[in-house]
Amino acid sequence: MVQHLYIANGGTIMYLKNGEVKNQARFDTDGDFVTEMMKLPTSGKFKDFGDYLIDETQTKEYFFDEQGKIYGSWKILKGKNILHPQQIVSYAAPKNPDSNNTEEISKSCLIIPMPETKAFKDENSPEADVYFTAMDDWNWYSAHLREEFEKLGVKELNVKKPYLSFKTAAERIILDPRKNVNGIKAYAFLYKENKPPIWINLIPDDNDWDAIKDYLRD
Repeated sequence: MVQHLYIANGGTIMYLKNGEVKNQARFDTDGDFVTEMMKLPTSGKFKDFGDYLIDETQTKEYFFDEQGKIYGSWKILKGKNILHPQQIVSYAAPKNPDSNNTEEISKSCLIIPMPETKAFKDENSPEADVYFTAMDDWNWYSAHLREEFEKLGVKELNVKKPYLSFKTAAERIILDPRKNVNGIKAYAFLYKENKPPIWINLIPDDNDWDAIKDYLRD
């Protein structure tokens, strides 16, 4: 079974779940090319390390850029077809999710998890000042992000539980939003019914709104 699929001008590389690698230069990727590639001899081995893999030459192949976006040549990651560069494929799954601690999400929505609240003995301390400034920024940006999505007909879901469970056409994705996704800290999530969720920039101007509109289309 295909774990990762990399397609570029120089050729196609298929990484299988059993750790084998198959590749072919300038391979025709029309039709059922995966079945044809499975007939090729194994060209090497690899190991998965969450946000990247390492092949037999000890070369690291990263899945995401520094912003957490999937590099365009990856067409399948972790067994999932890539539909959007900010699609969440790497995340921390909670150990014991249940109905008491997991928000079940099945309808399209925007999610902006509330930051951790902190109390300070001295609210004039440098640490408190940094925290309150960050909270002011969060309130300002999150309000504007809600407004932008309301223009697109997407409402925010106020989550009250620590874990998020997204229903997709193929599976349920259960994650802890406090942990990194795709190698970064995400401050907002977008979910389109039956599609894999994507992470969103909290600062509205940092988002690619054309790509977001494409994601929201049926």
